Amino acid sequence: MSQKVVPCDESDPKRACRSISKDEDVRCILDGLLLQMIHLIEDLELLHSQVNKESCRAQLVLARVRLHQGFHRIPAEAQLPRGRPYKALTRVVEKDNYCGKVFKIIRLPVNAILGYLLPVKNIFGCLVSDNLRIANRHCDNCLDLVVECANVQRKLQLTIISIENLRNLLNQTAMSSDAK
Repeated sequence: MSQKVVPCDESDPKRACRSISKDEDVRCILDGLLLQMIHLIEDLELLHSQVNKESCRAQLVLARVRLHQGFHRIPAEAQLPRGRPYKALTRVVEKDNYCGKVFKIIRLPVNAILGYLLPVKNIFGCLVSDNLRIANRHCDNCLDLVVECANVQRKLQLTIISIENLRNLLNQTAMSSDAK
């Protein structure tokens, strides 16, 4: 917010009008930020419920797999192969954006030579059941939602900081006008 400095004497009636319009502008911006904050809170709550729903779906599918295959088979088959370590196919990184730093998901292609392997196939073999694939997709969707939720949370924090700064500015202008 840039303000033009116009030299004038104390008795100038236009001076009071300029400060009132500045206060009104700040109040309009504050109203817009409060409305944006409410929308971000709604988005955040919606994302939290979607994350909860996706993770519950994945857990339900995995429980169904355990029920059909039996508890005694899963731990023996689910041992990680001994050999060179896996490299993550999915990474969450922090990137600079126009409104600050945001999280972004980078999905790398499967490349056995470089060590980028599908964990589901390497742990359970080539014949992966459909239920495990579905659970894997639910987990991927859950990760996408968690990253989006974190980005909305950051926007909300920046909005709250902006609201506090504008309120402080209004309080300072009110105190300075009361002092005169």
